[in-house]
Amino acid sequence: MLMPDVTEILNDPEVGGGVAFQVRRVTNKRVLGSVTRSEEIIDLTGNIQPVELSVSASTTEDLMTENIVIRAAFEFMVGSNSGDVSFVGEDEILWDGKTWRLTRVENWSKWGFSTAYAERVRDLEVQST
Repeated sequence: MLMPDVTEILNDPEVGGGVAFQVRRVTNKRVLGSVTRSEEIIDLTGNIQPVELSVSASTTEDLMTENIVIRAAFEFMVGSNSGDVSFVGEDEILWDGKTWRLTRVENWSKWGFSTAYAERVRDLEVQST
């Protein structure tokens, strides 16, 4: 790992670190013309911050877009598909009672962490009436 060791900051509450969240990683496996889905839930801590909101919204849905940035000592994935029997979907962050799907990852593995950008998933949420 490169020096100085910056991973301690990720869990320092004085700078917004140490936030508990979960990562849902879905692996899909092709089996006889169908797909079998398996989920892994990973408990983590790190730093989660809102990403600036844009004023260039073109639709009503764009006005509701929420994004976060997550930094943790973990290797986030935006999915992978090597054409083999199985493929992995984008990681989903479970935090603050909401689901966030990764859109971009910055690999800082030489420093011991990665940075992930995620957008709130609204289609999986149940509205109470």
